[in-house]
Amino acid sequence: MRRSISIAVAAASALVVLPAAATAAPPQPIPLTSGWEVRDMVTPPVPAQPAPPPETAPETAPPATPPTEPTPGSPPTSAAAARATALSPVRSAQAVGDWHPTAVPDVFDGVTSTPLFGGTVKLYRLRFQGPDVAGYRWAFRFEQARRRATVSLNGRRIGISIDPYTPFEIPARGLAPGRENTLEVLVDSRKDPRLYEGWWNWGGITKPVTLAPVGKANVRDLGLMPSVRCNGPATGCSASLLVDGVLDKLPRARAKRVRRGGRTVTLPLPQARIGVWLRSPTGRVTRKVVELRGARSGRRRARIQIAVPAPELWSPDRPQLYDAQVTLSYDGEQVQLDRRRIGFRSVTVRDGILLLNNRPINLRGASIHEDFPGRGPALTGPDMDTIVRELKEVGANVTRAHYVLSEGLLSRLDQAGIMVYNQAPVWQRDHGVNLLRTPLQRRRAVAQVERTVIAARSHPSVIVHGVANELSFTPDRRPATRRFLLDAAAAARDLDPLLPIAVDIKTRPVLPRQRTYDAFDVIGINQYFGWYPWVEDFAGLEPYLVKARADYPDQALVMTEFGAEARPDMADAAPDVKGGYAFQANHVARTIDLVDRLPFLSGAIHWTLREFEIFPGWRGGAINGAGPNNNIRHHKGVLTYDGQRKPAWQALRDRFARVPLYR
Repeated sequence: MRRSISIAVAAASALVVLPAAATAAPPQPIPLTSGWEVRDMVTPPVPAQPAPPPETAPETAPPATPPTEPTPGSPPTSAAAARATALSPVRSAQAVGDWHPTAVPDVFDGVTSTPLFGGTVKLYRLRFQGPDVAGYRWAFRFEQARRRATVSLNGRRIGISIDPYTPFEIPARGLAPGRENTLEVLVDSRKDPRLYEGWWNWGGITKPVTLAPVGKANVRDLGLMPSVRCNGPATGCSASLLVDGVLDKLPRARAKRVRRGGRTVTLPLPQARIGVWLRSPTGRVTRKVVELRGARSGRRRARIQIAVPAPELWSPDRPQLYDAQVTLSYDGEQVQLDRRRIGFRSVTVRDGILLLNNRPINLRGASIHEDFPGRGPALTGPDMDTIVRELKEVGANVTRAHYVLSEGLLSRLDQAGIMVYNQAPVWQRDHGVNLLRTPLQRRRAVAQVERTVIAARSHPSVIVHGVANELSFTPDRRPATRRFLLDAAAAARDLDPLLPIAVDIKTRPVLPRQRTYDAFDVIGINQYFGWYPWVEDFAGLEPYLVKARADYPDQALVMTEFGAEARPDMADAAPDVKGGYAFQANHVARTIDLVDRLPFLSGAIHWTLREFEIFPGWRGGAINGAGPNNNIRHHKGVLTYDGQRKPAWQALRDRFARVPLYR
């Protein structure tokens, strides 16, 4: 278990005391959980937020039904005016005593209503005593802040993040060691109306924050990725560990001159040395120390390969984990220490079939959103345990989300043996105003893919990196989309060369083959045959899948989305009425039955496990129903928002149970 320095808090607004760490070993990251305060900021009216199209909708389809509740302020409606409003400055609320105690992770408001979807702005504050450890700088590590975060320390802005879904780090410039410091984080959740997202616009510091030490030498974005080759099905396996990261600029130093054998000898400048220690589940220890060739002029990529004898493999049926410890030393002093639990497994595609440890595998699972009643994505440990339990109970061996999952949740999935289809949140981004049309927006999207891969690549549960979801039907004819997809695939493969790279696509009864997809190992198929009007006939699904196999014989095909809305206010509707519980259960049953008949599919992932909150105006294809929260909840889950099982849950579980993990 990672050692951390405790935080003592007398009251919500009191000073947070960060004691000095022992100097015998590098200090460890300090969790910044308690002692926070938050207050509202005065902002201009939020721009109008048109709802994006439903899943797999035609590219020319109008947005879903607009919000039915008026947004106060009557904001401008043109794209230029909307952008100006969304980026307009904010100022502090003037009311005296408007600070309120809170803890991080935190969301602005855990209850949804239409006026809240466009977002707002709040200011977080934490007062703490700076750690006093000689030889170390410090940095603030945020696992997530939605949507934009401007970070200030002691009244001076030190950094900003504009990505609401991936981790980021900001050097704690101006930190006063041993004295009181004030950290302020201005979080702006106002959403650009041009950006399509099919989930609720939660705002806040939604995942953990730590204060991390940075020594004289430091490796950022450390990745520990297993390379495994097996001669047979999980037999005759050899392994190595790929260690990848970015070595910070080394300190300036003068060459030392010493007398040896009557001569003056100039010693080489000190370099960083990385040490890797592994202990297998049965106790076998592997050690390796390697010198890293750093630079004193800037950062340098560091990559080493370490042989690991007799690997004990991770798999869903045996999720064996190694204890790993990585140290970095410089000039004879240990300056960085990182402890993790990792797993050795191989994930490959051969002849269009996905293999785990050289065994063809059947993926069966359900997607999730990090969204719990009253907390949104600010998940607690028990929330994460519940997600894992619910996946296990339905018989899932895989899950998927539209963004990188929480570090705590990924670690739990590692231990539980539930695989993860990791995906960057680049969803329908070339629709409407086409945010991929400019080089700047494409670079931003590729950077988001890179951060998503870096955040997840050390977890053995992660078996695929997806770069985008439901872009154009025909990227071959859309140069900007094609350019993004090719660049994103190359970037993901560079950061993790050991896992398949995927793209998830929309479906129609007939689509031409796209050569752009040749750059990918896995094609995720999002299909709603028999549900949405543009694919009304379920009978068209099998011919479509057969054609997809013929078009892409080398790529593994995974049904990454399927499902039907089942609304609680329509629970007792007749089996042929869309939106009823019976219709959903029948739809699940016939879809999985078809998947089981088609041996060329590598799996199916239901959309979704639980209901989640969604943008205003959502109807989901069920045009009837008038119950509470009619327009802000996605009802394709086989569990209700509060975790109650629908009949489709049993249909899913029964069919998952009859399919073996391996073929």
